Amino acid sequence: MKLLIGNKNYSSWSLRPWLLAKQAGIPFEEIRVRLLSESFAADVGRYSPAGRVPVLVEGDLNVWDSLAICETLAERFPRAQLWPEDPKARAHARSICAEMHSGFGNLRNNMPMNVTAMLPGMGWNVAVQQDIDRIAQMWTELRQKYACLLYTSPSPRDGLLSRMPS
Repeated sequence: MKLLIGNKNYSSWSLRPWLLAKQAGIPFEEIRVRLLSESFAADVGRYSPAGRVPVLVEGDLNVWDSLAICETLAERFPRAQLWPEDPKARAHARSICAEMHSGFGNLRNNMPMNVTAMLPGMGWNVAVQQDIDRIAQMWTELRQKYACLLYTSPSPRDGLLSRMPS
């Protein structure tokens, strides 16, 4: 199994399934593609019709999009218990993952991920603060309902939340 990714310093989309697989002990070969390189479109286009990373490659199966990859890993490796066993907790975790995956556009657009840079306040505005407030609300809710932030074992939501501390 291979995971085609961009630079984990800048690509939260790539970091998410990479982090999940690493935390869960799922073996894979990491193939890094240079973001913004002249060959990027061709390199990624062989695996993904979307032309973006990440892409999970297993034989003739290609799965693109970080959330779809996380779901595929959960199906392929049930012993890793990537979703909570309790149906309510599992539904809650999936809702958080979907919100993290598709939401927070103001934060994403104005304060892009750069793990190694210290840029306090750069890109901040009121709309960004609203996204930050919602994330804080989610984390508070998780701690209140489940006495932790990350439920009990590595899961897709851990990878999806990974971008937020930056």
